[in-house]
Amino acid sequence: MKRLLLVDDSRLILRMVADFFRPHGWEVMEAEDGAAALARLAERPPDVVVADILMPGMDGWTLLEEIRRRPQGLELPFVFLTTEADLPQRLRGLNAGADDYVTKPFAVEELHARVERLLARRRRRDGGTPLLTGNVRHMGMADLLQILSLNGQDGVVELEQDGQRGLLAIETGMIVHARCAGVADVKAVHRLLSWGRAEFRVLPLDGVPERTMCEPATNVLMDGLVSLDEWNRWVGELPAPGARLEPAADLTGGTPAEAEVMARVREGATLQQLLDGSPLPDGELAEAVCALLDRGTVRART
Repeated sequence: MKRLLLVDDSRLILRMVADFFRPHGWEVMEAEDGAAALARLAERPPDVVVADILMPGMDGWTLLEEIRRRPQGLELPFVFLTTEADLPQRLRGLNAGADDYVTKPFAVEELHARVERLLARRRRRDGGTPLLTGNVRHMGMADLLQILSLNGQDGVVELEQDGQRGLLAIETGMIVHARCAGVADVKAVHRLLSWGRAEFRVLPLDGVPERTMCEPATNVLMDGLVSLDEWNRWVGELPAPGARLEPAADLTGGTPAEAEVMARVREGATLQQLLDGSPLPDGELAEAVCALLDRGTVRART
């Protein structure tokens, strides 16, 4: 039986969706906020998550981020169910790794159709014959992207390393979607370039739920290699990813990257949260963090 995790603080929505899905062969697990949803997720992994955004406590944005950080949640189909209809909000959800977006008020029949479509696409992809498999130790990510880009190929590149999973969707040599734990799109591509032991497989492109970017793979690759060099230069001087950064002095002058770091530090972010939450390249952020630590403008608490 297919399993749906439904997250909404409206009892009416929970009952309406559950009453429609259950006769269609679905087991429906219900949660009224993000924290409860994570607890249900740990109990029994669902086949798909449908969640509201505006909820008390942990909202839908945070729930999606927490799910995508977990190895078992990277590829879990996720649908936002919300009153947020503006394009910037839709793009925010898609960039964060949502697979679809249904706006309230909605017809439960439409939600059911969209969820079934997502699962059908997943089954086709999981059952597909890989075009290419290997390990990045033998064919590096840079070489793989160049091959796909220069030949104008379509494909989905799935990678796994140390329990983490990543994905790239390429259409006629253009990267149209990418994600790995905690980040999406260009930043995700940059991080995947640093994976040195990942197993990969290239599958036929069987539709892209949403095209969240459209960049030539060669351009993203060049920028990513520069960012990777910067990251490797500074990573040895960074505190542990879970270290919480705190302001120790006021920032005077400083680069835009340092100003970005200080803004995140004032929010109480850990180093990993800073890296995941900022749109700036990891290498640029690492240099800024090291500079601020060296000057005593911030300090790290483990």
